[in-house]
Amino acid sequence: MSRMLAGIRQQDIEAAIRTALVVGLPLLALEAAGRLDLAVYASFGALASLYGNGEPWRLRLQTQIVAGIGLLATIAVGVGWSAALGPTWLLGLLLAVVVLATSTLGAAMRWIPRGDFFFVLVLMVLAAIPANWDRLPLALVVGAGGVALSVLLAALSGRHTRDTAPAGVQLRTRLTEGYAALDGRQHIVLIVAAMLGTVASWLLALALDVGHPFWAPLAVAAVVPALASPDVWHRTLHLVVGTLAGVAFAAVLFSFDPGHLALIAIIVACQAASELVVARNFGVALLFLSPLAIGMSNISRGQPWQPLLVERLVEAAIGAVVALGAIVLGRSLLKRGPAKP
Repeated sequence: MSRMLAGIRQQDIEAAIRTALVVGLPLLALEAAGRLDLAVYASFGALASLYGNGEPWRLRLQTQIVAGIGLLATIAVGVGWSAALGPTWLLGLLLAVVVLATSTLGAAMRWIPRGDFFFVLVLMVLAAIPANWDRLPLALVVGAGGVALSVLLAALSGRHTRDTAPAGVQLRTRLTEGYAALDGRQHIVLIVAAMLGTVASWLLALALDVGHPFWAPLAVAAVVPALASPDVWHRTLHLVVGTLAGVAFAAVLFSFDPGHLALIAIIVACQAASELVVARNFGVALLFLSPLAIGMSNISRGQPWQPLLVERLVEAAIGAVVALGAIVLGRSLLKRGPAKP
């Protein structure tokens, strides 16, 4: 941990301040306007600021724009499903599609944080919040504001820095080269494990009647990418411990029932801390990402914290167990190797 903190540079601190401003300014503005009911959409749009960590600024702008569009599309899907009172099977299908699309896009663009973590969060939280069709355009406008502020601050901060990226890198070229560099077989196994794991953990949490479950599939989304790591079990252990410790840390932070301003301060601090460590160790980042996600999910709903946190702890355990099963299955498939002709 101390070695990781020692590697933090001035530009990392500046990036953390930017991400804090991206989430903090809209939330404070909505609080002042008495429209904290819209805060969840602003928070989810602001998640774009966490993408592209460590990239040269032109590439980071491109990454944040693409990730931001993906987040807005996921917001639309989540709010739309809620407004339509969609069936459970459809939400399960949408969850699988979101995992497939965002994991593949993230792998091709090689963005950090990898995987589908935030997209699963956005879909499942918004699907659980009652909405009507009038809410959809408002949600997209507010979410787009968070994305736009993220891109604007990243652009302004990078204009006077030395950019090591080649000028004029085209998105199509980046995607084509990224897809070509993927280990196709490993990626397919990883995607299948992620889709099966997220959907299975969500259905299991539903069957056990754990409130409005979203943390079980989120825990799977956090852990399953370890399947692609050479030291898979070491990394899996880090991610499982990070997931469980993050929810426990959230329980401590929210145990005193914070008011609106205190909750905003916690979200801002966790977003900044996540920016500092997410590219270095995702397991450590989960210590801050977990309270960040839980705080964002409840800022517009204002549900009592104690039962909510108990649910999250139970869901985290369910997700961790399912994720371990998905990794065991995935490793067994990878060890078999390609079929001989």
